[in-house]
Parts: sequence; structure tokens; C-alpha cells
Amino acid sequence: MNTSDSVTVLFLCFLTLFSLMDCSACWRNILEGDSLTLKLTDRPLKENDQFIIKKDDKLLVRKRNINQDKRWKMVNTSLELQHVKLSDFGNYTVDVFDEDGKNLISYTETVCVYVKVPKPRMNVTCQDEKVYITCEVEDSKDISFSWQQNKKDIQKKGKVLTVVKADNSKYACTAQNPVDNHASDEVEAACNKARLFAFDLWIMVCIVARGGACLLFL
Repeated sequence: MNTSDSVTVLFLCFLTLFSLMDCSACWRNILEGDSLTLKLTDRPLKENDQFIIKKDDKLLVRKRNINQDKRWKMVNTSLELQHVKLSDFGNYTVDVFDEDGKNLISYTETVCVYVKVPKPRMNVTCQDEKVYITCEVEDSKDISFSWQQNKKDIQKKGKVLTVVKADNSKYACTAQNPVDNHASDEVEAACNKARLFAFDLWIMVCIVARGGACLLFL
């Protein structure tokens, strides 16, 4: 194998490993704090049946030491991990054996864990007669955005919405990840323009006195 072939093989291996940790390929998406349920058998477990749970190829729990971690709980024919944490994401392998060592079930699942989406804050700015509305979220990791105009969905994506001309419509955004979402309050796509003798929101009182004077009250 020449040098170029070796580089190609290494590159393909890197892509394979990267794809395994890509949450877009997750088989199970779970909200932080919820429970992860792993099915063990289609029938009730017998006294001499054994099971082994691995996470990322490392032994996590087996039948005889299940009570060592209080988060694990048997629920009918499944094993449940309660109060899931962000650190619980990974590849879970389940193996169940009968008393003769025969494999009853074996499978692997990729599990991703997500935080609860906070309520977005809307920030309106104006520049060059355009209105820019930004949907701000404290932690935007794994977050996507959708938009509504006057309570109707519009085909706009991304964190920033650009309105070419102020139209006084009401806009809202929704921030979401694969397991949770939260909508913002509505805001108007409007800009306040100050004119010398006609302010929209300011009241200017000019007092003509000796030599002339002008007072501006905000």
C-alpha cells in the first residue's frame, strides 16, 4: 500500500469514528432528567438469567450489581436509567443470557441527551431601513430556529430574521432541539425614527426666550 492509499484509509476511518458520535445519527433522543429504558427480553426474566449493559464498550452494570447504582431500576422486562444526565450520552450495548449462557438478546443503541430549551429573547435592531430581529437563547448548542409572522409559520430559518421594510407585523421565534422547544414573545417589526420637529416617542418643547433656548424632555 503506497502513501496516498494509507492516507485515504486513515481519512475514511476518521470519518467513520466521527459519524458514530454525531448526534444526527442518534437512535434515541432524551431530555436531561428523563429516563432511559433499555429492553431486556420479551418474557419475564428468570432467576438465573443474566444481563450485561455496556456504555462505549465499558462495563456499566450487570444483574448481580444492579443495586450499586440507585439510578438503575428494573421495570417489568426492561432496565431503566432514571434522572438521565448530559454525561450519559453514548453507545449502549445490551446482552442478555439464560442460565446455559445462550444469548437471548443483543443490540446497541446510540443515545443523545439534550437540555431543556430556555425561553428565547427577541432583540430588534434597525439599519439602512431594514429591521433585524434576533432570537437569542442562553445556550444555542444543538438549537435550531423557526419563525412566525402574525402567528403563522413562515419559511425562514436561522437565528436572525431580516425584514426588508418595517411593516408593523408581529414576529415570534421558536427555539428547538430534538426533544424540546420554547417560543418567544411577539415583537413588532418597527423602527422609531426621530425627526427634527416631529418625534414619534419624544416630546420636544422649545422655549423661546432671550437669545432662544430649546429643552428636550425624554
